[in-house]
Amino acid sequence: MIFNFTDHTRFYFFREPVDMRKGIHSLYHLVKTSGKQDALNGDGYVFLGRTRKSIKVLRWQKEGFVLYNKKLELGCYSLPQQVSDEAFFELERGILDQIVNAINHKSSSNELRLKAQLTL
Repeated sequence: MIFNFTDHTRFYFFREPVDMRKGIHSLYHLVKTSGKQDALNGDGYVFLGRTRKSIKVLRWQKEGFVLYNKKLELGCYSLPQQVSDEAFFELERGILDQIVNAINHKSSSNELRLKAQLTL
């Protein structure tokens, strides 16, 4: 896995796409108001952007929040199966690993243009 979490870290996935311009404070507010979760407990809160090219994980550590961000240049992240109607639902660590590492490589005109630029 690309992120450094303990074996005891729980992950919660936000079911709606999120504006990836949001930072720590906006995402914390989203966790607190939409999910009614305790974002200060060390759990990871996972957010995907509308295009599914960006993923963010918000987590509280001893001294403050950490925001992990990964943006794909090619492909997009797969959505997990949603198992509840709540704003956040728990993800197993293995499922998060699959989301982060199993990238769909759909070709679009933007991606083809990027590939052409990379080969020049």
